[in-house]
Amino acid sequence: MQSLRQYRQIFAAADTQVKNGRILNLSAAGSSVLESRGVDSPSSINIDSLQSSSLDKDEHTILVRWEGQEDPLSPRNWSLARRVAVFSILWINVFAVDRASSADSQAGSRIAAAFHVSEEAEALSVSLYTFGLAAGSLLAGPIAETVSRNPIYVVSRCLHVAWLVGVALAPNFGAQCVFRLLAGLSGSVLLAIHAASVADIFGPTYRTVAWPIIALASFWGTSFSPITGAWIAQSGIDWRWTEWIAVILSGSTLILTVLFLPETFAPILLSWRAAHLRALTGCDRFKAELDLQDTIRQRFKVALLRALHMITREPVVVLLGSWIVVEYIVVYGLLQGFSYIFGDTYGFSRGLIGTCFAAIAVGCALWTAAIPIYYYQYKQKAGALHEQVTDRPRRMSLVHRANSPGTDLPEPEYRLWQALLAAPAFPISLFWMGWSNYASISPWSDLGATVLLGFSWAGIYVTVYQYLLDTYGIYAGSALAAITCCRYAASGAVNLISRPVYNGLGVHWTMTLLGCLAVLQMPLPLLFYRYGPRLRAKSSFAGRYTKPGTKRGMTGRALSWR
Repeated sequence: MQSLRQYRQIFAAADTQVKNGRILNLSAAGSSVLESRGVDSPSSINIDSLQSSSLDKDEHTILVRWEGQEDPLSPRNWSLARRVAVFSILWINVFAVDRASSADSQAGSRIAAAFHVSEEAEALSVSLYTFGLAAGSLLAGPIAETVSRNPIYVVSRCLHVAWLVGVALAPNFGAQCVFRLLAGLSGSVLLAIHAASVADIFGPTYRTVAWPIIALASFWGTSFSPITGAWIAQSGIDWRWTEWIAVILSGSTLILTVLFLPETFAPILLSWRAAHLRALTGCDRFKAELDLQDTIRQRFKVALLRALHMITREPVVVLLGSWIVVEYIVVYGLLQGFSYIFGDTYGFSRGLIGTCFAAIAVGCALWTAAIPIYYYQYKQKAGALHEQVTDRPRRMSLVHRANSPGTDLPEPEYRLWQALLAAPAFPISLFWMGWSNYASISPWSDLGATVLLGFSWAGIYVTVYQYLLDTYGIYAGSALAAITCCRYAASGAVNLISRPVYNGLGVHWTMTLLGCLAVLQMPLPLLFYRYGPRLRAKSSFAGRYTKPGTKRGMTGRALSWR
């Protein structure tokens, strides 16, 4: 609905300019807002001269861009209220999809009894959803880089709701598994490309605060779902209500998506503008960058190969991706593990065991609450950089428009500040949870460790994603799709084996094993601070941000707080 409205608005703007005899088109912008050519005024194309040369086959292509730096049709120039509204729709969609991943995880015993299978077999239902998320995300990322956002969102959300209805009505275990897998496949699209949609409407500076907030939707979706599922399982209400709640929530977000979510992918909006200008002027020289690229099939092939390259040959993606994978192994392992930690040790009922997941949500919220402090420091750091490079007073409008980390914004390594507390908090929370898990010690101790685990989860996840977005820019979608695939594949696998592992090793040694893995990864922020610039320089897709010896290269160390 909104994309149709945008299509008409772009046509109306182009029609007005053609009737006025003068088409405004932004000149090629520099890589930095600190460069004079980075704030060029738009060039003017005279209709009369255009028509007189329209039959000349040798005339060069006119590359269509926005009318100017402040073009209101550009998603980053929309009013803050409109961007927040779009952001809110994305937020509730992410919450709904992630919530569905663990919707019936705490009702496994009742579902197993209803379908006459073991609880270990029923765990496959939860795992198949995450396996679907993993498989679909590897394809969704390349699709989003080659087509547009809005139709993908609408189609995937429609299918997601339909498959969730199938899960709720499943007559047997086989049907439940098939529909859970299909629901995961359709839901993966949103989880794979919502980061790109956030980047469409917010630049790196605003993204400093926007990304942690939308990440909170993912954390809370995973954390709150077991709470409702556990109380439904304990109360005696039909277990299918764990699925129907997911259907109602996803159905509501589908309506919001269809009616109010606009197209945010700038290349497709510019291709619409180019098409309108060709139709209105009769001149085929108007082309958007998307029109000059290869066919959709070829672009998809290249994007898919790029994602595979990222996860196999990019050390930045491999190392930071493995950090997130371990976090998800721990969190999804707790879907079964809390029964041992709080059920067997402290005798908690099923409802109280599920309620303990709220501690993870609290920890994530605590970390997110500190983001305004970092956001302020990030703006000050960027402002100081602008003063050093230009010898002029800082302008916050330029800071908000800046779009090149390492050129007119701090280096990507400055994002690592966010992980300096989260990195040690991760292994500490695991050792704490494992070795205070005795009936003689208050359960509040383990709940405190769970809060700290949530704190580290949010900190590590957001830091890694911010760093990758700054490092890979337009290619970040491939890196994030590869990581999303790995983390959900690992989550599904650990859900299948966590019960035998807890039975075999017990809580103490299971947490010790995971804690040791976390200790090995704890130095990653410092290692990337020291070696990150070299890795980026050698990368096929990150490249160099600044040339050695330039004034920009003399502005101090990336991790300098001020």
